[in-house]
Amino acid sequence: METIEAELVSVGEEYFIQINDEPTISIPVSKDDANVVKSAFNALVRRLKVSPFKIVLKEAGKDLFYNVATEYISQLNGELVEVHEEMKQYGFVDSLGEES
Repeated sequence: METIEAELVSVGEEYFIQINDEPTISIPVSKDDANVVKSAFNALVRRLKVSPFKIVLKEAGKDLFYNVATEYISQLNGELVEVHEEMKQYGFVDSLGEES
């Protein structure tokens, strides 16, 4: 299983989980934006079609947003495993992705 690095970044007063893949995927953690979250999740699902992966958050200051991001990624990784298993079950993964 591949590991993709993510980091907590701030832009002004807003915080995002930035998943350092190609293309970069940003998920807001300091505000609620359902459309951005849905778009990010769709990009991750498309990525799952190629191969399974997990996201690992780079160490940062242990503040509230870092703790939120850590829990978010933990939950997200669990969801990604479940989605990948369902994709395999229905034949929606590329055959090369099965070598992991």
